[in-house]
Amino acid sequence: MKAERRKGDSYTDRLFHWLQMEEKLPIEYEKTIKPKVYKIRFQNKPFILKGYRRLHVIQQQIEFFQHWNYAYKIAARPFPFENGVYTKSKLGCDWSLFERVEGRHAEFDNHNDRKKAVQILHQFHRTTKGIAVLSIPKDPLYVKWEKRLEHFEETRDIFSDFRKKGMYQELRSCMMDRLEKFSAHPWGEIEEKAWENHEWLHGDVAHHNFIISPDKSIKLIDFDLLHTGPRIYDHIQLAQRFLPYVESQRSTLLKYFPHIKDREIWWEGVLVPADLLREWLYGYRQSLREESTLIRHIRKLEKSWETRKKFVRYAEHML
Repeated sequence: MKAERRKGDSYTDRLFHWLQMEEKLPIEYEKTIKPKVYKIRFQNKPFILKGYRRLHVIQQQIEFFQHWNYAYKIAARPFPFENGVYTKSKLGCDWSLFERVEGRHAEFDNHNDRKKAVQILHQFHRTTKGIAVLSIPKDPLYVKWEKRLEHFEETRDIFSDFRKKGMYQELRSCMMDRLEKFSAHPWGEIEEKAWENHEWLHGDVAHHNFIISPDKSIKLIDFDLLHTGPRIYDHIQLAQRFLPYVESQRSTLLKYFPHIKDREIWWEGVLVPADLLREWLYGYRQSLREESTLIRHIRKLEKSWETRKKFVRYAEHML
């Protein structure tokens, strides 16, 4: 077996020894993607092997995909190890196989990739509506954003230390104002209708979860945050992922989402700068021990915020 794992990775060694020797599965290790996610070959075909700490997350996916008739066209599906067995338990995880989609991640700075991402997400929403599988409850988007704001506020002293308190106050004020307007909509009714209609959300529409094959086709991967809810949540977050690349071409964003029905609510959601807070918090946690890295991250946020302010002023006229 050709080993590319990190030196001294005894966890990976034990996992694959157990799969091959004890479970007698024809699995070959290829590469570690990240902890508990591996590129492998199973029965001489390419797959992803993924470990789950919470069994219900993978169980929901397995049941969901068994009811989704168009999954083979749109997504990387779970695959059984043997005789309908989809999970194996070892080393504190439940392990599952997924089809491996060969290709590259979508690049949201590319117009064609953005267009493909919107189209495949729309196909996902359209073809999964009505699948009556028990959904893992998730916070509504505005509640998720309220929690993100709280985490952002916990970093206030960092901005003071680097003499960027004004930026912090501006961003916090905008977040609170836009979030208040967004959360004022009757989300209880909207969510209840989505649950009754069994509308499904992917839940993580980052560029790396859209894979574009060499033949230019596109598929969705990683359904760990799958749940029922208003589809507009996915569309808002995908639009926010596009924003850094289209803010200077202000009317462009609308053209990617012609099928959005509640255009005003969608716009108000897009204008909540929750994506800037997400990127800040992610970078902040990575650079806690590296002051030089942290100041670069603050400057990156400052640049993003200056651009976003201009976009928000423009978009407010569209409401």
